[in-house]
Amino acid sequence: MKYSLVSAWENKMEEIQYVDTHAHIFSEEYQDDFEEMLMRAKEKNVNQILIITLAKEECLKAIEFAQRDKERYKVAYGIFPEDVKDVSEKDWQEFKELACREEVSCIGEIGLDYYWEKDEGIRALQREFFIRQIEFAKEVNKPFLVHSRDAIQDTYDIMKEHRHHGLMHCYSGTKEMAKEFTKLGYYIALGGALTFKNARHSVEVCETIDEKYLLSETDCPYMAPTPLRGKRNEPSYIPYIVEKMAEVRGVSIEHMAKVINENYKRFMHTL
Repeated sequence: MKYSLVSAWENKMEEIQYVDTHAHIFSEEYQDDFEEMLMRAKEKNVNQILIITLAKEECLKAIEFAQRDKERYKVAYGIFPEDVKDVSEKDWQEFKELACREEVSCIGEIGLDYYWEKDEGIRALQREFFIRQIEFAKEVNKPFLVHSRDAIQDTYDIMKEHRHHGLMHCYSGTKEMAKEFTKLGYYIALGGALTFKNARHSVEVCETIDEKYLLSETDCPYMAPTPLRGKRNEPSYIPYIVEKMAEVRGVSIEHMAKVINENYKRFMHTL
């Protein structure tokens, strides 16, 4: 009887499929154990990974890698806000040429980051490239992924005016603002920060917005969830985040994981 109960539990756990909508797996942090990291994700049933790339060579490497399993791995490519000041018109044309390839599923991560950048001229340039990339995403009919740090109002204003199909990555704003984004049809992705003790805003967002807009992410190698905070993050840690999302919403892990899978599928294919 004991064996049967254990087997039943293991079979139940195997049915839970997880999604990581934001993973920098080609970061140098994984050079020494890349294959082992992928195996750990597979063992934890993290069966959908969106690979984020922010440079041409990184994107080309990810495209080649994703051929291993086109259903499991998708590739996103974007010009990060902190990098826009170094982008020439030639760079922009090369970006568009690569990003429009069918192997690139999403444009991102793109957006605004005012945390380090105080120069108003550079902030204006960030806004210009944010708009450029959203409009490009419209042209090639691909969703986009948004990074926003200390710039939530400008981010919202741009995403409202240049409305398309996208998600707020690593969302850290208020529940009120999250609802405004979802009214425009944008998804909200939550990561390891949700599990931190001081994560009041993230918890409130997870608790209150419609579940059909929720997604899970690691943002690895950054922001490892509790109880692994401080360590290098990786896709295999997604179950900790989904478990916390389920706890906050008062639902089962199975339900939360299923909803996220459905949301991810809709996000990637409904344009």
